[in-house]
Amino acid sequence: MEDEKIIALMEGYGAGTLSEEDGIAFLQWYSQAGLQEFHRVYSQCRLQPGNLPGSPEMPEHLRVLLEQAIRNEEEYKPPVPLFRRYRLGWAAAIFLLLGVGGYVFYHSRQTIPEGIANRQSSSGDVAPGTTKAVLTLADGRQVTIDSAGAGQLAVQGKTTVQQEQGGVTYIGSGSPAIKKYAEALIYNTLSTGRGEQSPLLTLSDGTKVWLNALSSIRFPVAFTGTTRTVDITGEAFFEIAKNPSMPFHVKAKDMEVDVLGTQFNINSYSDEPDTRTTLLEGSIRVVAGTAAPSREPVRGQLLEPGQQARAQGGKISLVSNPDINQAVAWKSGLFDFNHVNLQAVVRQLARWYDIDVKFEGNVSDRYFRGKVTRDLKLSQVIQLLQDVNVQFHIDGKTLIVTP
Repeated sequence: MEDEKIIALMEGYGAGTLSEEDGIAFLQWYSQAGLQEFHRVYSQCRLQPGNLPGSPEMPEHLRVLLEQAIRNEEEYKPPVPLFRRYRLGWAAAIFLLLGVGGYVFYHSRQTIPEGIANRQSSSGDVAPGTTKAVLTLADGRQVTIDSAGAGQLAVQGKTTVQQEQGGVTYIGSGSPAIKKYAEALIYNTLSTGRGEQSPLLTLSDGTKVWLNALSSIRFPVAFTGTTRTVDITGEAFFEIAKNPSMPFHVKAKDMEVDVLGTQFNINSYSDEPDTRTTLLEGSIRVVAGTAAPSREPVRGQLLEPGQQARAQGGKISLVSNPDINQAVAWKSGLFDFNHVNLQAVVRQLARWYDIDVKFEGNVSDRYFRGKVTRDLKLSQVIQLLQDVNVQFHIDGKTLIVTP
């Protein structure tokens, strides 16, 4: 992490203004920083000791250590068992138990063998995913979208496709609700591969869409007729532009979402056991399709903010007390593994790091807890996931899980 970023995080912590994502990033850096590095960065910081708050996100004992480091550079010596011998492992456990969630550890762990916590893969490492996507135009041409591009990308019908500030925007207006014209809609597709997360996509009606790794959205370049309909695979987050006269429909693997204006997340990966729609704002109706196309879909389920619906086998069910932050953690640059089992964890890692996963031996399932930022290398993440009964190591582009 660059000094400027660390300084900003340190000053933000002192002012008590850090977001959850930035707070986790700061604690991750602090737990790994050497004494010399800490003071080198702090010497460039405008933070004053008296401004350091007793943040509820910062474990009290760690806050004391941090204050002590700031107040007395010569006398302060970080405890070796916490940040050196066990490095990330013990820090993970302590942070999580006190509510930070900055690291991940298995819920039954009491101690972490030094050899496991410090083990590095001899077969290299895997970098985290990047902001990147491929835009497929109506004529089949493909344009790679990343955070560095800018300018006009294409003209689709009467709609201009523009890239600016790392996002893709469709500028144009729909035509009147004429069925004949509506049948001639021009479609584009934005897709991400493994190890990619899309920049912001702004549709012609102002709707904003973000795609997680290995996902896609197929959409008309301009909405016409009486409805707005898009198709997705994988996972997407929506901020729907309100237009009561033209309802918005999202079609996923085995669920359709009807909405006027709202914010929600859909997870519809083919390798996940169900399709999940999580509502943050507004109101939506979710409908599960049936196996036989000729049959009517089952009755829709209305969702209120803070609710989640799951579709499986043609049926919709509501989740009691869903973890809304966990459902959208990816959009904030986080993995949220609270109460997530081993299989689900490695599926997320495979998509974000563009790796294959191989299980060797009789690996029993485990549930993990905690959060970790998605900008870490794979070796750093698996250090945090190591458990005495489940171990990970990297072999090229394969993550091997062993008992």
